[in-house]
Amino acid sequence: MIHIEGLWAGYGGLDILRGVDLLVEQGSITCIVGPNGAGKSTVLKTISGLLRPRRGSIAVDGAELAGTSPATVLRAGVVQVPQKNALFAKLTVRDNVLMGGYIHRKRRKDLERRYDQLAGQFPILGERPDAPAGSLSGGQRRTVEFARAMMLEPKVVLLDEPTLGLDPLSLATIRDSVRALHSGGATVLMVEQNVRFGLALADRATVLSAGRVVLTGTAAQIRDEPDLMDVFFGAARRGEPAIPE
Repeated sequence: MIHIEGLWAGYGGLDILRGVDLLVEQGSITCIVGPNGAGKSTVLKTISGLLRPRRGSIAVDGAELAGTSPATVLRAGVVQVPQKNALFAKLTVRDNVLMGGYIHRKRRKDLERRYDQLAGQFPILGERPDAPAGSLSGGQRRTVEFARAMMLEPKVVLLDEPTLGLDPLSLATIRDSVRALHSGGATVLMVEQNVRFGLALADRATVLSAGRVVLTGTAAQIRDEPDLMDVFFGAARRGEPAIPE
């Protein structure tokens, strides 16, 4: 679904990504992990068109998107959920989610029908449609952000650190929400600082360090490599909360 080859990108003339190659299989949940400053979020920004690469190729479902505008990437079926604070706090859950369908230019009743479909995947949409988004817990807000991204029925959803700033009790909510994205037909590529959480949820994973891919494989292979975990993430990472059962 995503094929990145020889990707160089950065900020202010400084390259953060230095020849990144990445394959994301259709229908997978793939997680990018790595130490701070490795370039994880930069990969997502470059795919979504928020950052123009200096060179390299980004193909999504066979369409070349490197250097195109965010609107073009969105029309190609790629949506990104940013790290945090992406909701309008004073608007209701329903209105926040419906705003995700603006690019379709569909009639209101068609958007409402899509909302009702998503309520089957994301229960809070049916339970608290009229609640102001600002009244929700952190995990609930992330769920609403995920649902809004699915209004466009995307091919690919990019998640930038979905657990950032959340308490351990919210991890189960995020787990279920990511799985709902996936069951809705989207290929999921996420960046996650909570290494144990990301590797427990993903099918495949890629380790970035200093803007380069140093390892790729199944999430289980990377999770069970003790030397790798120590070198790139430190022994303390083993104490991070994983996903509650």
